[in-house]
Amino acid sequence: MIDTERDPDDIIVLSGLTKLYEPTPRWMRVFARSHLRETVRALDGVDLVVRAGEICAVVGPNGAGKTTMFRIIVGLTTATEGRGSVLGLDVERDSEQVRQAVGWMPAEDRSLLMRATSRENLQLHGRLQGMSRKGLTKRIEHVLETVNLMPQADTVVAGMSAGMRARLRLARALLPGPRALILDEPTGPVDPIAAYGLLTLIMDLAKQERLAVLISSHRLEEIEALQSQALLLDGGKVRYSGDLDRLRREWERPELELVMATHQDALAIADGLHVQGVEARVDGGTVRCQPTGPGGVGALLTGLGPLTSSIRHLREIPMPLRDLIAQVYARGADPEGAVR
Repeated sequence: MIDTERDPDDIIVLSGLTKLYEPTPRWMRVFARSHLRETVRALDGVDLVVRAGEICAVVGPNGAGKTTMFRIIVGLTTATEGRGSVLGLDVERDSEQVRQAVGWMPAEDRSLLMRATSRENLQLHGRLQGMSRKGLTKRIEHVLETVNLMPQADTVVAGMSAGMRARLRLARALLPGPRALILDEPTGPVDPIAAYGLLTLIMDLAKQERLAVLISSHRLEEIEALQSQALLLDGGKVRYSGDLDRLRREWERPELELVMATHQDALAIADGLHVQGVEARVDGGTVRCQPTGPGGVGALLTGLGPLTSSIRHLREIPMPLRDLIAQVYARGADPEGAVR
């Protein structure tokens, strides 16, 4: 049943999504390859909306709940509590229809037939999806063109580079003509140049086809390149949800670099900063510090008084995204609409 009251641009909607893994019964532990001794909360009340044409990057350490969330959306496992929907279709009750609406690209390419060609892999996948032979042939041509793999259409997968295989897996996800893409570590084994090309392709698809895209990556430089929304997960909990610009506005503590006329001037500025309770590092004629008090850089410079006359140049150095995210995790909250 489709939710007719939703905004039609809200493609992926998660509400209070929770997943518990219960302890392995004692009698099964002898046979299980791995087992749990206590309940694990893989997801804990996750709320998320991904709109048409929007990319949401899901970030978090191993075990944060990223893959579990993806698997619930594509119907490979079920939630313990909460609800998920795609195009208004319930991910559990309408799982077959959801699978037609979602292109799923898992983290590893073990499902590719290594001795088959790109075209043969797509033909098999399409037939398993129930696509008609005539329509499938046209669709395969289209997706191979889309991911720039037509020259390798009849190349055996075993002879393809990691970047080409990643594009083939993306082509497979696009085969049913989905409205949403779920991409779990799509650039994992891919070199940086090929990864950049793949990310550019994903951004173009989101914009041109108005696809809702959920993507995970451990490469934070890729997350910045996507210019996307971000969902920070840690221990199954949402630590931040929103765009990266807002994340920087609310959390960033940029470093200030002051270039002085002489080393002695730099030492004098450093002393002035210490008086204000600001740690400073001196390297030749350069001073670096991190303003922490109210008023930011302006208040800091005002506090230095006449010492500022010896400043030749100053600039703010943005905090690396890795440090910014680590700061969010350390505090465990989103300043606005806190999630703790």
